[in-house]
Amino acid sequence: MAMNFKIFQDKELVSIYMADIIRKQVHNNPTSVIGLELNEELDWTYRKFVGESKQHPADFSQIYIVGINRDGDREVFEQLDIPDDQLKLDGSADTMKKVLDDKDQANLTVLSIGANKNLGYTESGDNDQLFDSRELMLVATGSDKAEAIRSLYDAVENHDDDFGKVKQHRMVTVVMDKEAAALLDQDIVEYYTSEFA
Repeated sequence: MAMNFKIFQDKELVSIYMADIIRKQVHNNPTSVIGLELNEELDWTYRKFVGESKQHPADFSQIYIVGINRDGDREVFEQLDIPDDQLKLDGSADTMKKVLDDKDQANLTVLSIGANKNLGYTESGDNDQLFDSRELMLVATGSDKAEAIRSLYDAVENHDDDFGKVKQHRMVTVVMDKEAAALLDQDIVEYYTSEFA
């Protein structure tokens, strides 16, 4: 297991960090397949990502952005110079599967951890293609996510549930604010707080 935690003071700093991670993925690998969960919690991150991409132009000609679920602002991605057939925002598992038929795996997948401990697709329980991504970033902000974060921390690796599967991933980072980290032991919070991480 290579699970890493990044704990930031607030949601604003989480969104800045995540926007930078996505932008760097595009810049460092301009043929990436990027899975982005579309929900309100991540909208601010994606707006920052689009803004950064305009300030630091990148080559989107071979990038695939594939939406996961449909609860967020899809229009923000239309501001990027991505070919229409490479911007897949219907949010379905089938669309991700079709994109990955021609590729080995997604390079980066960003998912939000739900307060009810859900992860990945809401309409289909098959998250294996998401968890097979080369790099997996999980995001949680707000005190309503604290129990879910504690459950992820305590999950048994290799267990059949989503948290158990995530813990066996070779490269997963859980990015959260201090409110979401509230139920972790204080020494863990101090160790993974952004100034030390």
